[in-house]
Amino acid sequence: MKKSRGEALFRESPPFSAVVYDRLLRFEAMDVHYQELARDLASMIDRGRLLDAGTGPGRLLLEIHRLKPDIELFGLDIAASMVQQAKKTLTGIQADLRQGSIEHTGYEDNFFDMVTATGSFYLWDRPEACLEEIHRILKPGRSACLFETHRDFDEEEFRRGLKANLQRENILRRWFMPFFPRKAIEMSYRREEIVEIVKRTRFADSFTIDEMTLARLPIWLRIRLTKTRLP
Repeated sequence: MKKSRGEALFRESPPFSAVVYDRLLRFEAMDVHYQELARDLASMIDRGRLLDAGTGPGRLLLEIHRLKPDIELFGLDIAASMVQQAKKTLTGIQADLRQGSIEHTGYEDNFFDMVTATGSFYLWDRPEACLEEIHRILKPGRSACLFETHRDFDEEEFRRGLKANLQRENILRRWFMPFFPRKAIEMSYRREEIVEIVKRTRFADSFTIDEMTLARLPIWLRIRLTKTRLP
């Protein structure tokens, strides 16, 4: 059996792990990270249904709600513990939060006005199947926007950005926080590998991939996938 890229590990994560994960990532640079993501997404959609796949503790949905409260929020995560943490993050905010895989979501055809995911594409065991599912649940003419780390970045710029992000953090955070982006980069695809994956799906003729910097880190790609309108 093919080894899981990460789905199996997250699916079985215990309840306390989501709490620890959320607390570890509550520092200034991560706040900026979510705020920048939310602004980027909010520039593309004013209302309608938005799904955050791999929503984790729900912080991106919270930031989107602050900018565009008319957007209907949906969150999906493979870990039940993360869904429970997201419900706490979004207390008092209307959001449909579910445990499930992006490969088999259970949503209706042509249901969402936007689908997004951040730093989870590289963990999908069957990325082509996941993209096909995203295509199915998107409304015709609408787009998915995936934010994904990649390995083709400027190492020196990355080091400068990481140093700036951590300079006001305590010594413990300065010691262990570089582990998270490094681990993600180690497991991530190269840009050309992502292109080849997308080309094997129904998004083959309707996608763009742009390099971007989030919270000073130049390790990100914005992968925009558009479902062409039906005849």
